[in-house]
Amino acid sequence: MNKKKKMICKEKLVLLFIVLVSLMLCSACMPKKAAPIPLSKFQLSEDSGVAMLKHVEEFVKISPRDSGTINAGKAGQWLSKEIKKCGLVPKADTWIEQTKIGRIAFSNIYADYPGETSKTILIGCHYDTKSGIGEGFQGANDGGSTVGVMLELMRQLVEKNVQTKHTIRFVFFDGEECIGESYSAHNGLHGSTRMANYYFNEAKGILENVIIIDMVGDKDLVLEIPRNVTPHLAKQAMIAAMENKEAARVSLASTYCIDDHWPFVERGFPAIDLIDYTYGSTPNSHDYWHSLEDTVDKLSPDSLKKTGVLVVDILKLID
Repeated sequence: MNKKKKMICKEKLVLLFIVLVSLMLCSACMPKKAAPIPLSKFQLSEDSGVAMLKHVEEFVKISPRDSGTINAGKAGQWLSKEIKKCGLVPKADTWIEQTKIGRIAFSNIYADYPGETSKTILIGCHYDTKSGIGEGFQGANDGGSTVGVMLELMRQLVEKNVQTKHTIRFVFFDGEECIGESYSAHNGLHGSTRMANYYFNEAKGILENVIIIDMVGDKDLVLEIPRNVTPHLAKQAMIAAMENKEAARVSLASTYCIDDHWPFVERGFPAIDLIDYTYGSTPNSHDYWHSLEDTVDKLSPDSLKKTGVLVVDILKLID
């Protein structure tokens, strides 16, 4: 077998591995459903932040989670199991893509919470970690915190049998992090670009709105909305934050941000990004970001819950 054929076989094996581990389902019983309630009446439980943090603590035991690695596959498997526990059906979209360091296998893990129609609101976060940080890099806030928020939101929607007009697609994106420091057409935002292209090319007219959350667990939570988002969604987020004291505070940032919302905005889909830029040892510093200091002990259950409440209140306004 020549070298080229060996490389192709290796790629196929990596792809097959990720598909298999991402779709492995646990045997846990499906949660029992309560009497249905409208989304307008839905409130997150008092202990939601603690539950969200527990999800994060378990998730970051798989560290680091650089795209295309064995740990990335394990992370996909773990997410699939947890989605199943929440009472939804996990799915994986796995593909191989050329990057600046060669061909890498990526896998988006997602699940749909069915609404009255197939019109969809997408809530997304990324689960990969920045490459090259070092052994044991947890990415607890950057990649882990939002996983915890989304899983608990999914679980409670199912458990409380919340009725929504739109279908809600929860997506855990792979490949958000770029290699090196600069994002480009083939470096970073791989998973969100893949799904944005799907809705643009293959599922026209389905996607209504996109909510992306990133880095939301800092004890000193300072959520901001980048300038390069859809204005009416930014307005709805500000209204949601002002009207509920239990929701996270949010302000409009002075800068743009290249994050998983951007591929959707570029293709004309309404999208917003809720992100905490400051994450460090002192207020307004950022020294924990993309460092071995990004550990679960830096996170707050209160910050996680407040973010979840904000997302729920935005949903109520746009569903």
